[in-house]
Amino acid sequence: MLQAVNANDSIPVTIDRSAYATGDTLEFLWDGNRIGKGYAAASLHVWVDHVSTGKRWKFRYPIINGQSDAALVIGRDLPVGTYAFNFMAAEQFLSIEGTVKSVRIKTAYNYKLKKRDTLAVFERAKLTGREMRYTLLNREDILHNDYVRVDSAGRFKVPPIIFGDTAQLLFDPGKGRGAYWLEILAPLDSVFTPFHSCTHFITIHSTDSARSSVSSDSAKYAFSFVDPYPEAKTLEEIKVSGKSNAQKYEERFVSQLFRSFPEAKTFDALDNTELMRSNNLFNFLRSNVAGIFIRSDGIVTTATWRGANVDFYINEFPVGINDLNINPMDIALIKVYPPPAQLQSLTNGGAVAIYTKRGIFENDKGSPLYNFMINGYTQGICDWH
Repeated sequence: MLQAVNANDSIPVTIDRSAYATGDTLEFLWDGNRIGKGYAAASLHVWVDHVSTGKRWKFRYPIINGQSDAALVIGRDLPVGTYAFNFMAAEQFLSIEGTVKSVRIKTAYNYKLKKRDTLAVFERAKLTGREMRYTLLNREDILHNDYVRVDSAGRFKVPPIIFGDTAQLLFDPGKGRGAYWLEILAPLDSVFTPFHSCTHFITIHSTDSARSSVSSDSAKYAFSFVDPYPEAKTLEEIKVSGKSNAQKYEERFVSQLFRSFPEAKTFDALDNTELMRSNNLFNFLRSNVAGIFIRSDGIVTTATWRGANVDFYINEFPVGINDLNINPMDIALIKVYPPPAQLQSLTNGGAVAIYTKRGIFENDKGSPLYNFMINGYTQGICDWH
């Protein structure tokens, strides 16, 4: 049976006790009705700080009809000591909205380069007043499958859905409608302003030691949205996510040689739109790779890095920079190796390896962003470690 840490009816948080051993389960209940905030749908953010080290964990839970309850299984490797539980209730609920644009690939003469160039042209979607199918999947089942309506500005909004951890969101604009580019926004992942916040302190001790009281350090503790421990390590929000498309692609198509350089930087063109927005591979490299110099007189293009020539590869086959004619929409991955890369013997310059869409990623041509991973709420019962 839960007992309030503070019996005051104006305190909306109830925790079963104030001291726990590692391995115990901590339960809490949020009841916004106690403060006249019994919203039908809202979100509870719980940020937990270890007072002595400043390490932080972040959780979030749905509030339904003013209430939210959850349980944290305390990991046996969790540091002992005093913890500040900061409860923040915000009106934002898990919702997904976005925009859709049609995209066409055009070839036009580039007078500066004196040759034909490939451009990606974004236009208002031709889905005005039409419906677009969407499917929300977790790792085991279909959570939701329905249609969403697109307005005249290309905007759409998916109805609020509750799910734990992460889910995959897929869109299907329909066959024969052309290629589209989608961008989505989940407001729950952005900055929020709580309508109520409060802090409770609990202590955690090891299973073979006596219970300890709340440390006097808690008197000096002050919660802030800005990390109050700027020198401390902030732990990532608890979430479970699968491998990205880039990781799956690397495992399948990138050889051990090209993966054996820890200093290499990888640019994901499967889940990221930046390369496509650049319209040109060389412009993308100039903007994103510090130290690389790419020059062209309209006939010959050269690339150097720290004074040495840069090697280029397509699907791990060497190719001359002037033979590098590739549509950005065909690129899945770019790996950049700072000098001396030495993917080939007797070379001291950097290297750029370009990988094209192949296998299961081949179908992503022209529609590389119909597929998203969405962060949901923390599971009602989860491990805390």
